[in-house]
Amino acid sequence: MIKIFIVTHKENPVLSNDILVPIQVGTNESITNTILRDNTQDNIGNKNSNYCELTAAYWIWKNEKEADYVGICHYRRYLNFYNDWYNLKPSAQKKIKNEDFKNTKLYNVSSEKLEKKIASILSEYDVILCRPYKFKKGSLTQNYCEDHRKEDWDLTKQIILEKYPEYKDSITQFLDEGTLFHMGNMMVSSKEKFDNYYAWLFSILFELESRVTIPEDAYQARIFGFISERLINLYMYHHKFKIKGIPSYKIIDL
Repeated sequence: MIKIFIVTHKENPVLSNDILVPIQVGTNESITNTILRDNTQDNIGNKNSNYCELTAAYWIWKNEKEADYVGICHYRRYLNFYNDWYNLKPSAQKKIKNEDFKNTKLYNVSSEKLEKKIASILSEYDVILCRPYKFKKGSLTQNYCEDHRKEDWDLTKQIILEKYPEYKDSITQFLDEGTLFHMGNMMVSSKEKFDNYYAWLFSILFELESRVTIPEDAYQARIFGFISERLINLYMYHHKFKIKGIPSYKIIDL
């Protein structure tokens, strides 16, 4: 069984089916009476303003017991498992209007065919991620520090070395010198690989949270979401996983 959870916070996603399952993040009033919530069971839903889609990832890690393969996408961003001709650019994210999205193969394919397509990819690859953006100038480390607090990033790397010293060379190779950036925390993998990754990630982020003051600015307060977008690259490349990078849609009028 494959479940890809669509992270949302304000409305039902444009596309959902037996494979693409909406999950509402945070502690606001439910969008509908039937939507899955990440503030139930074992959860960190109250941390959504700082952890972004990771509160859904935490819920999946701790509470999803049925699916063999799991993943995450966003209500405005969908992994496009059908590589249309206009999505052949190396870092492809196709910006698309809602009306046009409803004409795509991804939107119109049956759940059964979609599951077979994803299963086919995962029979050859360890993980599906967004096709990476390649920095023309600078690295993942430089990119983060240009937009966010450098001291948080430095502390994150310090914590990784304290907990997982075997990552030392990988930090240099894939963060300080790395130029490939799989964005959005959007991924699909076996539940086992998903669980192992998020056990690793949250051990780092919870320690970081205990040592920093969260910024007052609402955008910068999403500190753990921003950092995790870079760490997924570190983890996947450190473990030498076979990665399938696929294009994504970004619906621009939602």
